[in-house]
Amino acid sequence: MNGKQFCNFFALYFKECKKVLLSLTFLLYTAAIFAMYYTQFESEMRGAETEPKPGLPSYGIVVREVPEVLMPRALDTLVQEYQMNSYVAYPIGFYKEVHLTEKKRKKMAEIIGELTGLSCEEGSRKVGDNDFVVDGNGNFCVEGSDFVNYSLSEKITYEYFRELMRKADDLIGGGSRYSDNYIVHNFSQVPKTYEEAVAEYQQFIEEDKITGAYARLYCDYIGIILSILPVFVAVSLMQLDRRARMEALIYSRKISSAKIVFARYAALISGMFLPVIVTTVAAQKMVMGLYPGEKMDLFAFARYAIVWMLPAIMAVAAVGMLLTELAGGLPAIFIQEAWWFTDMFSEPLTGGIGKFNLTIRHNSLYKLDVFQKEYSDFLFNRIFFVVLAFLLVALTAMIYEEKRRGRNIGIRALVKNHKSQSAV
Repeated sequence: MNGKQFCNFFALYFKECKKVLLSLTFLLYTAAIFAMYYTQFESEMRGAETEPKPGLPSYGIVVREVPEVLMPRALDTLVQEYQMNSYVAYPIGFYKEVHLTEKKRKKMAEIIGELTGLSCEEGSRKVGDNDFVVDGNGNFCVEGSDFVNYSLSEKITYEYFRELMRKADDLIGGGSRYSDNYIVHNFSQVPKTYEEAVAEYQQFIEEDKITGAYARLYCDYIGIILSILPVFVAVSLMQLDRRARMEALIYSRKISSAKIVFARYAALISGMFLPVIVTTVAAQKMVMGLYPGEKMDLFAFARYAIVWMLPAIMAVAAVGMLLTELAGGLPAIFIQEAWWFTDMFSEPLTGGIGKFNLTIRHNSLYKLDVFQKEYSDFLFNRIFFVVLAFLLVALTAMIYEEKRRGRNIGIRALVKNHKSQSAV
């Protein structure tokens, strides 16, 4: 690219920036980010975190994989759900009450038989309309059920227990309390000790340097809407080009399709990142006000915003551009919404970062060790979506070029060809 071409590209880029920044969709996008910031992030900042004091009745709870705690709790819940034949699951992030068929119920009884040492015949007996009662531990059970007086078999190892729980999860249809994603969080929450609370606070002050913790929490909240809102801005800009056919005709005589699409994409990304920059500055200022005189990482918010937030904007905007060219604006929005809904609830609020999950959650000021343990997956995830975004934009440029040459590509072309063939 020579100097003249470079200048032409930037002239086009600034023109596209103007279209983005002055669009109603972008203004609504910006308003949504500010609303999320003030109502969710800043509203939680009621004061500075203080060092735990000894002698308090509670220091909160911590999720820790403790087999002797997890196994009996998970078994209790599984038996209760078996007795009621009603299992709670979140297969795509939404609550679902699952009722097993008699065939699957018998298989579940066999799993419980393995766990408790009871025979399959005893375990598979129907409960009927017996009344629910509360046992000595405060757990619900069914009066007269074969599984009222049960206990975990001493022969069951933890590894085999987890294997049986995976089988139970498969019978339920996935996403149950017993899946690998949820079982530890659901059944292995234990009281936090004073020493653990102090160590966590020291980590917050010394390793995270305060702002690192707040930056992750900021990204957790803002990342929720950045996994969906950029598609609206991208679709709006792409459809604006369709309405301005004369302008597209002028572009066709002056600049290549790749430069048009990448200039537009760069304008979208830089424009949509502006509200993120503004809110990170506001967040940094607020945190510094809460901890005057404390040593802080002054670049934590900027670093997390770039590494965490920017790839999300890039990926969603690229999806919006490509799908708009292929199928139109509404399908692009519906597909992104479906991805968002599925992805949003597929992980716990803290921990469990998936390599291919667009929305990353870390809804805590603490648990730095959990984030550090998954840091390699976090980096892989963000790099993956950056690379994916550029590939999608390149594909968009190819489709755009074919359309400028008069070739029909996408859903509309398929529908048109189908109608032509039907008419024949």
